[in-house]
Amino acid sequence: MGGENSHETEGPLDSKPKGSEGMETLQIPEQVAELINVVAERYGYYFAKRIKTSELMKATAIERREVQRINKAISGKVNEWMKDGTDTRPEIIALQGELASARAALKQKSAPFNDATRPLGKAISYLDKTLIPNQLQAVTGQPVIPKFTVSPEILKAITSK
Repeated sequence: MGGENSHETEGPLDSKPKGSEGMETLQIPEQVAELINVVAERYGYYFAKRIKTSELMKATAIERREVQRINKAISGKVNEWMKDGTDTRPEIIALQGELASARAALKQKSAPFNDATRPLGKAISYLDKTLIPNQLQAVTGQPVIPKFTVSPEILKAITSK
């Protein structure tokens, strides 16, 4: 949103909505505006990461199915060996070689997506663990405290779906 390291310069509160000419502007304290902009930035990263992850899942569907198929075959051979006493070690070893190749192909195809989502995940983590709690404390004067029970309003919203 606001440049590489800026959280104060621009955000959803810095631009006026279309058609807002002549409307009275609500004055928001600077600390609150900064907090809102940081939360908006966090959700921007969150949505971008979800989109990239969805693209990853679509792009690697065949490779993931192949890894699952080989894993299932290995499990079947191990179960056969344990249940019937049939020595399936040579087949298991061959399947493990196939699995290594399939995993390598999946890793290679996933790499560009992972490279794109890794900084987004780190940014989200930093915002969640450091910047947002610090700014909440600056605005409210109180540290953020853990809540071990869900509020009735939120509970109602999540149970009604």
